[in-house]
Amino acid sequence: MENRTLFTQKYSPKKLSEIIGNDEQLTRIRQWALNWMNGVRKKSLLLYGAVGTGKSSTAHALKEEFDLELIEMGANELRNKDRVEKILTAATLAGSLSGRKKIFLIDDIDAFQRSDSGGIPAIAKLLRDSNQPIILTATNAWDKKIAPIRVESELLEFKKVNKSSIKLLLKKIAEKEKLVVDDARIDAIAENCNGDVCSSINDLQGMSTSQRDRDKDIFERIRSIFKSDKYEDAKKAVSGDVDYSILKLWVDENIPLEYENLDDRAMAYYYLSRADQLEGRIRNSHWGYLKYSLDFVSAGVALSKKSVYRKFTKYSFPNYLRQMASTVSTRAILKSIGKKIGEVTHTNSRDARIFIPIIKEFGVKDTERVMLHYKFTEDEMAFIMGTSVENLKIGKPKEESKEVKEETKIINEETVKKVTKKDSGKGKQITL
Repeated sequence: MENRTLFTQKYSPKKLSEIIGNDEQLTRIRQWALNWMNGVRKKSLLLYGAVGTGKSSTAHALKEEFDLELIEMGANELRNKDRVEKILTAATLAGSLSGRKKIFLIDDIDAFQRSDSGGIPAIAKLLRDSNQPIILTATNAWDKKIAPIRVESELLEFKKVNKSSIKLLLKKIAEKEKLVVDDARIDAIAENCNGDVCSSINDLQGMSTSQRDRDKDIFERIRSIFKSDKYEDAKKAVSGDVDYSILKLWVDENIPLEYENLDDRAMAYYYLSRADQLEGRIRNSHWGYLKYSLDFVSAGVALSKKSVYRKFTKYSFPNYLRQMASTVSTRAILKSIGKKIGEVTHTNSRDARIFIPIIKEFGVKDTERVMLHYKFTEDEMAFIMGTSVENLKIGKPKEESKEVKEETKIINEETVKKVTKKDSGKGKQITL
């Protein structure tokens, strides 16, 4: 099938010499790797710079060039001390099943949250004691929260790749793929990518730097993704004005309906999970990853199938959206409640919502005291109690609105699962 492979994978560097830009940094990295391979211990490397400049690709190129075993993980997997010790320490000390030397890659180390417990100090200690080469990447190496890691690492800045180098690479790929694309178009792609090599390759494959259709119906977008067998066709499905989070839910819901082959489904969900990983980094203000996340949701899912399914599929509305359907005002009040609970319980506003059913139980006994403790408004307290402000004042329950019933049901179900799971190991179970 034509164009089923993502160009960013097909033309990923297999040697350091194939990475464009940052020649001086790559020379130092090569020497660093050779020192480790010859038994000379060196500090871990912290590669930092803009998205798409080749930081992670460097570790993969080292793997291929020197036949190393690459152990790769994201900062989101190492949130606390226990996780670091279980994942990194065990992997570092364990012998390689393949007999090859190891190299470790920890991506986006600056994606840690300030609330993460012990992860950064544990990683810093590991870097100090490790007998294995470790590469870390970051967009901002000077973030205060990763200072302990910075102290234990050698810093190398990856700068944005110049347009001339990007143009040469794009022309080379276009020639190999027999793409009919003029110099003006390649110039435009190189100009618009802002030094991001991966983005420029994606744009070349998708030919998506112009002609944005802003009025695609969601069913048409989903159909385009599932029925496309070319990268550029799938990318058109996410062009223009599209709600990324909603689109991802639609894709998630309908993969099993469209893809009958289990291998096709597995590959589609793999790309969707990669999009989720990047979305976590986007929430930490790494907005440059959005373009890649969209690539995984659209072209990644589209090219997961071995062949197009020539059948009619009745696409389903996402069950998650159906459950969470509520008015803007309802979502706003829930957000405010979560924030106020979080200030008292020292948790983020989303996690704090699991306490709402418990707070409701206290509210039945002493509404006024609960309101004062959490600084709830009457509207917020009424929402928690599942009644109106008027009935809250006189203590009479009222028929819950459809929106409040739906929201309360979802919150209760989530709380039962989370709280029961949390306390099951202690012989406790909270009944709500």
